[in-house]
Amino acid sequence: MKALRFEQDRLGLHELTIPNAKGEARVRVLKSGICNTDLEIIRGYAGFEGTIGHEFVGVVEAAEDSPGLVGKRVVGEINVGCGTCELCLRGDPRHCPGRTVLGIKGRDGAHAEYLTLPTRNLYEVPDGVFVGQAVGNFIQI
Repeated sequence: MKALRFEQDRLGLHELTIPNAKGEARVRVLKSGICNTDLEIIRGYAGFEGTIGHEFVGVVEAAEDSPGLVGKRVVGEINVGCGTCELCLRGDPRHCPGRTVLGIKGRDGAHAEYLTLPTRNLYEVPDGVFVGQAVGNFIQI
């Protein structure tokens, strides 16, 4: 798959293996949005290296724990908590000290043909919403 990655202070298009969906959903990205955070990462924000991008709309291609999601259009919550700390157990994974953040911290992002996220982080896009409406300023990889 193609992915837009920031590595060693350089932004480039790379060919990667399609991610394994083990324990998470694999989403085929239809559109990904560019925002200021992507530009700041390229300038060194958060020290992130990997596939950038955190705004997306896609189609679920695999989801072991939620087979009903397969084929559905989705957007996603970008923060993935550890699931075991006090904040996660209270229902606040966005502030988990061990969280990963799609395309920002410890997790490859959406400027790629595929991404993975836990199914609990995915939200179905209603049929009446066009792909371009689900994500603002979008690009297609």
